[in-house]
Amino acid sequence: MGRLARVGLFALCVSAASSLPVINHLLAGSFGKEAVTGFVMDGRAVVTDKAEAFLRGLTPRARGMLVRRMESDRAAPSELEARRRLILEAARAIAESRDAARQAMAGPPADMRRLVFAAFEPYVIEERLVYPARGFVTAATLSHLWSYAANELQCAEIAAWSDPETAPSLPNDAARRQEAVKLEGRLFDILAKHIAAIADEPKPQQRFMSRIGGEVARREVDDMIAVRDRLQDLPTLSAAIVHLLDTGPADMALLEQIATYLAKYPHTAGWVAAGVFRRQATVTPLIAFAKLLARGETARRVRATPAATAFVDLGLAAADRSASRFQTILRGGRNAADATAQIGVFRSILNDLTTGLDIDNDGGWQPRLVAIKRRFSDMLFVEFDKLLPAMRRAFRVQEAPYPGPADGAEAAFLCALFAATGKSRDILAVNGLIGRLTPLVDQAIELYALNLPTKLRDLNGEARTAALSAVDYLIKAAGFLYGDDYASHLRRSKEQQLKSSRPAA
Repeated sequence: MGRLARVGLFALCVSAASSLPVINHLLAGSFGKEAVTGFVMDGRAVVTDKAEAFLRGLTPRARGMLVRRMESDRAAPSELEARRRLILEAARAIAESRDAARQAMAGPPADMRRLVFAAFEPYVIEERLVYPARGFVTAATLSHLWSYAANELQCAEIAAWSDPETAPSLPNDAARRQEAVKLEGRLFDILAKHIAAIADEPKPQQRFMSRIGGEVARREVDDMIAVRDRLQDLPTLSAAIVHLLDTGPADMALLEQIATYLAKYPHTAGWVAAGVFRRQATVTPLIAFAKLLARGETARRVRATPAATAFVDLGLAAADRSASRFQTILRGGRNAADATAQIGVFRSILNDLTTGLDIDNDGGWQPRLVAIKRRFSDMLFVEFDKLLPAMRRAFRVQEAPYPGPADGAEAAFLCALFAATGKSRDILAVNGLIGRLTPLVDQAIELYALNLPTKLRDLNGEARTAALSAVDYLIKAAGFLYGDDYASHLRRSKEQQLKSSRPAA
């Protein structure tokens, strides 16, 4: 989109103190004549779309400052008029769409606790990480922090909102949001004072940590307090990084502005990285930008730059988060599609981390990477210990008690897990396990595929019902392991046996 968007719009938002000089820079012109001419040609809509997309990365405050400055400047040369119209149109389109969205909102107003922590919402995750990094906040931490302020710190304003019966009645959603701003200030004020008061008292510190969720939660709270005053800048920084990485050769002027900001406010780097990850859903841009910041390709060079280190740390935290999600799936619904998808996500993150940067040879990051990988592989080892016994329970129909749908579903789930892991055996560090189990699984499936369908010819009653269910789950398990063609073969075998079977009694 040119330096107008890449440098000017970014710089506008990252520092309120420099906003007016940057706007003057925007109006001084950096699109160039070719871009100005492009506004009135067929490509104008494309450029407008780019402007609008980039403006959406700005905060409403910064966007408003830009619009007001441009609307008030009526003395600009005609060459600047196209630039002004482009940005004004994009900014107004965003404002109109947001107004329409607010007017279309139905249902009850947002929960007050959520409103108070709204600025942190883009960084909230549900999973509790084993190896956390600055930039992620656990939802449980926010819940515990709210309760602690109400009950332990006896903040009357927050306590009132914690009980529906005592919650103040406000006329509309706008009033609730204004109240949330006041409560947010009040909560962090009393929290900061409390932390300072117990700094030299081990027992109160331990009590505080236990009430909010442990050592990881305490670290999250400290990080929230440190970054709170700069939260408005973070979305723009993340948007600028995404734009920088998407536009081919690096714009060194934009890179320098980002680097200067992160050097001045180093505690924001992890949060900016989290914003990039949220937009891109991959760690590849994190590694790419870390190397740009460090002006080098090696892990050693990246580690020597604190802001760049934060981007790699966030990538490792993303891998840890994927492992936590996988654990939740295993302990919960054990859905095959969810589990195999998460194996793919974890594999992708590990691959991006290890191919994008030589962290396998870095003394600082390598132990953490190995620990996260081992955590995931340990979960797989536990599951695969169950695989052959689960197949026997599900696919051997001999005498009561007969296998039921739960047995079949478990066997199919474990087969899906085994198949997905086999495609990633090297990077998941389970190559030996997969190699040992594969011939045993193949033999078991071959045996059940030969014997189980033939039972349909002779069984009846409860045994026949159990055999039909077992065959269906065997087909599903075989599909996971060997693909649709083999599953179709088993399905035809089932149909042939049913045609030749005697009527059920």
